[in-house]
Amino acid sequence: MAERTRLFIQKDKDINVVPFGVDINVFRSMKVKSLFNENDIVIGTVKTLEKKYGIEYLIKAFKILNDKYPELPLKLLIVGGGSLEEDLRKLAKELGIWNKTIFTGKVPFEDVPIYHNMLSVSVSVSVSESESFGVAVVEAMSCDKPVVVSNVGGLPEVVEEGKNGFVVPPRNTEETAKAIERLLLNKDLREKMGQAGRERVKAIYDWNLCVDKMIGIYRGFIKN
Repeated sequence: MAERTRLFIQKDKDINVVPFGVDINVFRSMKVKSLFNENDIVIGTVKTLEKKYGIEYLIKAFKILNDKYPELPLKLLIVGGGSLEEDLRKLAKELGIWNKTIFTGKVPFEDVPIYHNMLSVSVSVSVSESESFGVAVVEAMSCDKPVVVSNVGGLPEVVEEGKNGFVVPPRNTEETAKAIERLLLNKDLREKMGQAGRERVKAIYDWNLCVDKMIGIYRGFIKN
């Protein structure tokens, strides 16, 4: 967004970037009453079910992994409502993974941290460059979850490749499946990346830090 903005301002003007923060006291790792068994490996997303978010690529990637590892207790969790909900439900049925999938529909915002904590791996493979930041990704990271995101918009700025998650090409079911596979087969890696994600959020995306930065910028304008 900063690079785009620079096209429309004077060359010598500074651009201050303050990310959209999350409340790390609300979005944190915690024990919740889950929809799944303790040993289930839950792959999923918390997103509005619209075309730009590429949910179908997550569903198809899950199909690949479920076929490849029938012995594993894999589950798919799709949290959110939207215009594509019925189409995505139909896709899950057509792919034969309906019995492994839960669609929650739209959930209250105060319940979002609960659903993030049900996940083993959080996946956000958006297909649109209008994905400028990816708040849901930061929320998942703040809950100690490793993430898989697509290389669009601001998502690769949030995720450090190989440290707190993996970045894959958009609209690429196979690469999405490979990235998820690395995490579902290695619990230690999931935990390590999840912890790294939490630390990154605390350092950069803590809501209080972001507000302080915004206030500092406004004070600078007043002084000038």
